[in-house]
Amino acid sequence: MSNRFFVTSWMPQGPEATQDLEHMQIALDCASEARLHKEVPVGAALYLDGKLLGQGFNQPCSSKDPTSHAEIVAIRQACQNFGNYRLTHSTLYVTLQPCLMCLGAILHARIGRVVIGAPDSRYNSDLTQALDAFRMSEAWHDCRFETGCRAAESQDLMKAFFQARRPDRYSTLKNLKSLSDLPNVNKATIALLNTLGFQTGDDFCSLGLDESQLKIMQAINADLGINHSGPDLEPDQIAILKSLCDFLQGEPVRSWKDYL
Repeated sequence: MSNRFFVTSWMPQGPEATQDLEHMQIALDCASEARLHKEVPVGAALYLDGKLLGQGFNQPCSSKDPTSHAEIVAIRQACQNFGNYRLTHSTLYVTLQPCLMCLGAILHARIGRVVIGAPDSRYNSDLTQALDAFRMSEAWHDCRFETGCRAAESQDLMKAFFQARRPDRYSTLKNLKSLSDLPNVNKATIALLNTLGFQTGDDFCSLGLDESQLKIMQAINADLGINHSGPDLEPDQIAILKSLCDFLQGEPVRSWKDYL
């Protein structure tokens, strides 16, 4: 058996696209429900032959269950309603790219199509690369993944959720013992930040997180690096600085490798 996992961009055209937009709205509503429960706002809805079989929102904290991601909750509900764990030819709509755990559940359930909102993930932003972990086995069934359906709305939900937590960033930065406690940074990153005028965490707070982020991004975009007199920044340092900018923005911490 060959494993065929197709990953394409969602195309907004034809009657299927109209249906996708409507069905993704249910997933977005579920994501909003997660936010009300102070959970990371991810929602999912599963359809078969135009009928809603299951829906769910991210709830690992409130349920005290690390497997309670939106996709898992929706799949469990769908299997109970359908009376079978095999959901062949069904379509799953989810507002955020699934993690490896959820990808495994999707393939086990034999879901035929997955429509994704925000095409990124804190676990692995490259969906094709993430699926490589499953291509090595023949115990999987075909599935088509389409990314980018109502992506802006999905991303806005995530951004608003983490920005609401942004005041915590000020507290974190003020309490830093040294810049080495920042996520992902190394000695080279700290040297670059020092050149920009950041000696302590409080320096970010004094300048303001928006201004600090802008200053770092300007350095990234400069042709000649931080000092405008030395060599260009190495790719790994650019990736680390980008991850730091997202941290200042209030977004969840991700590996710097996701920014390469």
